[in-house]
This record gives sequence, C-alpha cells and structure tokens, in this order.
Amino acid sequence: MTEARRWNLLNTLFLTGTLALALVLVPWRLAASGLRWSEALVFLTMTFAIGTAISGGYHRLFSHRAYKATWPVRFLFLCLGAAAFENSALKWSSDHRVHHQHVDTEQDPYSIGRGFWSAHWTWVMEDKSLPLAGVADLEKDPLVRWQHRNHFLIGAVVATIPLWIGFATGNLLGYFVFGVALRIVVTHHTTFFINSAAHMFGSRPYTDANTARDNWLLAPITYGEGYHNFHHQWQWDYRNGALWYQWDTTKWLLSVLGWMGLVGQFRRVPGAAMTRARLHMEEKRLRERLSLASPGIATPIRARLTAARMKLDVALASLHDRHEAWGQKKMEWRAKGIIKAEAWREAKAEWKMSLSAHQAELKAAWTEWKAAQLEVRTALVYS
Repeated sequence: MTEARRWNLLNTLFLTGTLALALVLVPWRLAASGLRWSEALVFLTMTFAIGTAISGGYHRLFSHRAYKATWPVRFLFLCLGAAAFENSALKWSSDHRVHHQHVDTEQDPYSIGRGFWSAHWTWVMEDKSLPLAGVADLEKDPLVRWQHRNHFLIGAVVATIPLWIGFATGNLLGYFVFGVALRIVVTHHTTFFINSAAHMFGSRPYTDANTARDNWLLAPITYGEGYHNFHHQWQWDYRNGALWYQWDTTKWLLSVLGWMGLVGQFRRVPGAAMTRARLHMEEKRLRERLSLASPGIATPIRARLTAARMKLDVALASLHDRHEAWGQKKMEWRAKGIIKAEAWREAKAEWKMSLSAHQAELKAAWTEWKAAQLEVRTALVYS
C-alpha cells in the first residue's frame, strides 16, 4: 500500500500563495495602471541580483567550491541568496550535493524519475526531513553559519528593499506587485526549472550516464545554468556555458570580479577533456545508427570508426599533456628567474616545433575521424 504524501504546510502555503498572489495582482495592476519603467527596472535588478546570488553563490561557490571568493563577495551572495527564500546556503548546498551524489535514484531529493512537477517544486512542499549531509567544509565558514541561523530574517530585509523605494516614491503598491510578489515567483521557478526541465528537455553532448541535459533556451533565464549536461559531468567547473558562445551571465560576472581581484582560483575542465567526452558520445550515437546496417557492411566500418576515434583521442590527450608540461616548465623557470635567458629562448623554440608536430598529428586525426563519420552515414544510405 502506498504511503499517503504528507505536506509541509509553511512551504506549501508560501510557494502556492506567492504564485496565486502574483497571478492575481500582476494582471490587475497592468490593467489598472500599466507598467512604469521604474517598476520594471526594480523588478529586473532584484531578479538578476538574487538569481545570480543563487547561481554564482549558492550553487557554484558554496555547493561546488568551483572558485574562491573574498569575504565581501561571500557576504553579498549570502545576503542576496537568502532573499530567494530557498533556504540557507548550507541547507541548499547539502541538498544539492546529495542530488549530484545520487542523481536519478531514490536518494536524489528532486529526482526527475518521480515526475516533472515533483522535481520542479512539490519535493519542497513535502514534509520530509532531509538532514545536513556532506557540508562539513561549509560549516567551518562563520559567514555561512551566520546566514544559516538568520537566513529568513536576512531574506526578508533584502526582499523588501523595493517597498522602501515604493514608500519613498509614493508607489508602494506598484513596487510590491512587481518588485516583491512577482520577483519571488520568478526567482523560484527559474531555479526550479533546472531541477525539472533541464533533466527532461535538451541534448546530452558529454554524457548519457544521467538525465541532465544542455538546454540553451533555459540559459538566459537561469543566469547560464541551462548547460546542465556539462555541469553534471564536471560539477566543479566554475562555468556552465563553457564554450565562448554559450550564454552564461554568471561566468561573465565572475570573470569581471576576478579581474577586480575579488574572486579567483577558478577551476576549469581542460578543453581536450571536453572534446574527448563529446567524441565518445558522438561515436556512441554513430554506433547506434550503424546497428541499422547489415553486419557485412557495419562490422568493418565500426572497426574503422573505433580506430579513428582512438587516434583522435590520443592526439588530443598528447597535445593537452604538451601544453600542461610547458606551463609547468614556465612556472619552474620563472621561479628561477631565468625566463629571459638564452636557454629559455632555445627551450621555447623547441617547444614550438614540437607543438607544430602535435597539431599536424591532431589535424590528421580529425580528418580520419570525419572520413569515418561520412562512411557511417553513407553506409546507412546504401544499406
């Protein structure tokens, strides 16, 4: 017999109540008074600041330790993040680390296996006690402990900033509707979409070991969090949109803060590792397509496909190792103070020659891989 679901009254009333309030008040206010530019500006500013605090602070800094931040940045992210009303950074990080450790299993707090709406928000409404787990490192941070004790009060103070602006400008109702009620709902559901939509809709270019997907449509409204397949493969990377053209406002903001010296020690997955993971997935898809061809055609092509992929994999790893070794040598020689010496110039010239050879090897491997891809597609046409 299935056990009846029990609900957390406070969470349920808050999540459904704020949604109902926004659904009623926003259309009424727009019909009665329209939207003033100052109301839109406050809404957008509060939404971006608090959403970025969740993405860059709660998620990438505290949950995954993807970079280091000075105390003013940590303090700001903790204060703004509290206004999301998604619990403290400590509890949020605990739940999220458990999600990564047990993704798609019964131990996953918001497993997509229990359905879209369960992963999206009803898991928050359920009366389940999820103890703190795996956050001993965060419990050593006095700022995190302070925010954990006072997160609701801190959140209330920050979230009601628009009311003070509205009081000062004589437009209390307008700022409440857009700057408080609508903002809370938008912050909640943009975060929740990562737990739900990003595990159901999109592509899996790096791994199919879990349900996480890259979804470029989600990226602009989630501050860059839409590239979820990448994130689940390399959760410790400070980026979600790792490629230069992928929308990731959190990554861009952190880069600016890094230039200012406020954050640093960014953790990044090497580009070669990303390419090799994509190649593995591409080979897997091509093999699945080859299963449609006759064995006589598919078997030799499958062997050539594997050989081409392995050759390319080795070439990528070799080039990456060469860059790593050169970087280590530069650090050692710089420490010795001989970075401009004649021996250094000779070593640099030798490295450039070696690099050219590795790049030529990689180019040849890419050519062989593309030829193998074309052979697979041709075989399916004529089989």
